[in-house]
Parts: sequence; structure tokens; C-alpha cells
Amino acid sequence: MNVRDRSRQAGVAISVLSVLILLAPYAVVSGFGTQIAGYYAAGPVGAWGIALFALVTAVVFASVERGNVDPGTLTGVLVVLAVATPLLAVLWYFSIEPTTMFAEYGWLEYHAPAVIATTLPLPALAGMYARDLLG
Repeated sequence: MNVRDRSRQAGVAISVLSVLILLAPYAVVSGFGTQIAGYYAAGPVGAWGIALFALVTAVVFASVERGNVDPGTLTGVLVVLAVATPLLAVLWYFSIEPTTMFAEYGWLEYHAPAVIATTLPLPALAGMYARDLLG
């Protein structure tokens, strides 16, 4: 296996993992319907926008070498998506308003930083992939 294969596999895995981490409060927190909705809607695109970007990043990582689109063009799209996803996660983190939900579920204070931490490798993996493909 070469760098391109490993970076593609890791990119898909990390993208899917970040979506699963984003969904954790939705699956665990109960009784705070409007507060959890506000939590997920915070920021310019909200957590659902970050999940969408992460899933599209996973699809592009997985399909860049399928031959349907020029690999160089799709690699450029991949780099843009991989850079935008953690930036949106950081904006989401700074837009979250603490509510009473955080008192009962204290681990939520670490949820957004965990999302950021899981999306941070995406630009490096996309860059490694692009360098190996285009260079």
C-alpha cells in the first residue's frame, strides 16, 4: 500500500468517525428537545452542515480514483472540502451557547472540541493524497 491508498482510507474513516461523534448527543441526550436543537443549529451552518461536509468529504475521498471525473479536479475539490470541514467545526464551537443541558450532561463541554479534533487531520490527509496523486 502506498501513501495515496492509506491517506484515502484514513480520510474516509476519519470523516465517518467525525459524523458519528457529531451524532452522539442526539442519541444520548433526552429531555432537552429545544436546547439540543439550538446546540445543533449554532453557527453559520450548524452541526448538520459539518456532518454534510464530512460525509461529502468521505464520498470524494472514496471516489476520486473511480474514473468518472478528472482525478486532478476532484482532488482539488477534496482539498477544499477537507479544509472547510474543520473550519466550520471551529466556527460551530465558538457559536454554541451554554444552556442548562450542559449542567446535566457535563461531557457536552468536550463534545465540540472532540469534533474539531477528529476533523483536524482531514486537511493533512487530503494534502498528502493530492501531493502523491499530482506530484
